[in-house]
Order: sequence, then structure tokens, then C-alpha cells
Amino acid sequence: MTLASYISCLRIVLIVPIIYFLEQGFWSETPSFYFYLAFILFVVAGLTDYLDGYIARKTDTETQLGALLDLIADKLLVSLVMVWMVFLTHNPFIVIPALLIVSRELVISMLRQYVIEKKVKKDLSVSFIGKSKTTIQLIAISMLILAQEVRDIWIVAMIAIWFAAIFSLYSLFTYISEWFRHYLN
Repeated sequence: MTLASYISCLRIVLIVPIIYFLEQGFWSETPSFYFYLAFILFVVAGLTDYLDGYIARKTDTETQLGALLDLIADKLLVSLVMVWMVFLTHNPFIVIPALLIVSRELVISMLRQYVIEKKVKKDLSVSFIGKSKTTIQLIAISMLILAQEVRDIWIVAMIAIWFAAIFSLYSLFTYISEWFRHYLN
């Protein structure tokens, strides 16, 4: 495994303390400390998404395993933290965007699995829209975590998470249209 792959694995490992600190923030007498820790760890995890790719390109150590780990780490980080936020907040305004975001990730995973099983030679690389989608999701979820403590940004966090969900759907439709163009023609 390469250094970039270890960084992707770190992103997966960071999910556990992020969820733990979120949980503690909701049930603790001193929630600020835990929400800020969850926020900081989530931002660090988000930054590793860019760091692993940068290191892999700069050191010329891009591998299929590394690409797969990066993909899995992104999907796990975003999906698990969103599901946990829904579980903790019971906020209906978070449920729908969370469902849209997680559903998009599942559909994309299913399409990629289909491509692997059919041994299609062409692979759909990560697009600018896909990377933008991940960035928007990471920013929106960061704001949502921070909004648990800083109530003044709650409305902005809600707008951001809904924008992330809508952009996720847009990303899904562009991915599917590209998929149909490549694999069914």
C-alpha cells in the first residue's frame, strides 16, 4: 500500500471518533467541546480526500487499490455521518437531503459494480462534477455539525445541505447519462 492509500484509510478510521463525538455532543452537559471536536475531525477527514490524491499524483503512486479506497472512504464518510446526524437530530429538514445524498451514493456504487461484473473495459473516471459534489457535501456536512453548537449558522447549514443534496442529484444524472453514452452504445 502507498502513503496515499494509508491516508484514505485514515479517513475511514476518523469516522468512528466523529460519530462518537457527535453522539457525546447531543448527550453531554458540555456539548460545545464534543461538537467542536467532531467538526475539527470531519474537516481533517475532508482534507485527507484532497491530500491522498495530491500525494498519489506527485509521487506517481496512483493505484487501482488507492482509487478504490478513496472512493469507499468518501462514500462512507459522507453517508455514515449524514445518517448519524439524522438519527441524532430527528430533524425532518435533514432527513430528505440525507436520503437523496445516500441514495445517490448507493446508485453510483451499484452502477460501478455492474461495470466490474460485466468486465467493461472502459472505466468512468472521477469527473469535475463528482469532485465538486464531494467538496460541496463536505462543506455542507461540516456546517451542519458546527450548527449544532453555533445556532446562528443553522439556516445557512440547512441551505448548504439542501444544495448539496440537489447537486448530488445533478451529479447522479450526469453520471448516468455518461454511463449510458459509454456502455449502452
